[in-house]
Amino acid sequence: MKKCSFSIEQNVIVKEPIPKKGIVSSNPERSLRLSTQFLENPVVKIQSWGVGIITGNITRDSVREEFFFAYVPMGASGSAHAFHEIFAAGAQEVVRLGSNDVWVEEKDMDSLVLVSESRGLRGLAWDHGREEKDVDLPLMPDAELKQRLIASCKKNRFPFSERVCFNVDDYHAYLYPDLMEKPQRIKQRLDTYHSFGPYSRDMETASLFLKADQFGTKAASVLQNVFKQKKESPYEGSSGDKAKINESKIAEIVIHALLTQPVSQY
Repeated sequence: MKKCSFSIEQNVIVKEPIPKKGIVSSNPERSLRLSTQFLENPVVKIQSWGVGIITGNITRDSVREEFFFAYVPMGASGSAHAFHEIFAAGAQEVVRLGSNDVWVEEKDMDSLVLVSESRGLRGLAWDHGREEKDVDLPLMPDAELKQRLIASCKKNRFPFSERVCFNVDDYHAYLYPDLMEKPQRIKQRLDTYHSFGPYSRDMETASLFLKADQFGTKAASVLQNVFKQKKESPYEGSSGDKAKINESKIAEIVIHALLTQPVSQY
């Protein structure tokens, strides 16, 4: 049951009901690739203002279920707008399939990050109405959905680590602090992040968790380790081909988790 009174009537972009389960990304090409690969008779339902939703069916173990792949704008505020409307339109279980924004090397590509909590959602949390003292509190994935993802990773023998994810709104500043006007301030923040041990960064997980909590729905986030620090684009060349292969493997892991029946609480 929704925890808030918003409905599809207040939506600006997503004006039609959508399936209850789906995978979201901030990369349109990724969502389009995966929808073509996994959906039966995919239909582009929404394509406006940087938001796209492709719906169809997925059959597993003779069971056919409605499913969607969606892409949302990059960054906390734009993605939060889209997540709000996705939940208002009927989504109940959503997993973000994103990429890890820390410095990734090719040796890291055959593993993924399962976000254990997300921190650092300051501007959006403030506008959301959180008290100043609560703005930096961690935002959590749904515990039961996260356990399904862990089980699916193990079933598919895909290495993973559970990590804190820090929300950043300036991707390049945290990846290349020495090129910034005030690098020391950014390095101080990076030192704080490092104090949590191995961690991850991205721009959309925290806003997904915030909106899922608002609507009383289930959300989780998995981050693929994509090798981005190279002359080619991330999905070009040999490492790009490998990234697309792993992208499909990770999508299968997520789909299996989403289509698995929730563990009974009784």
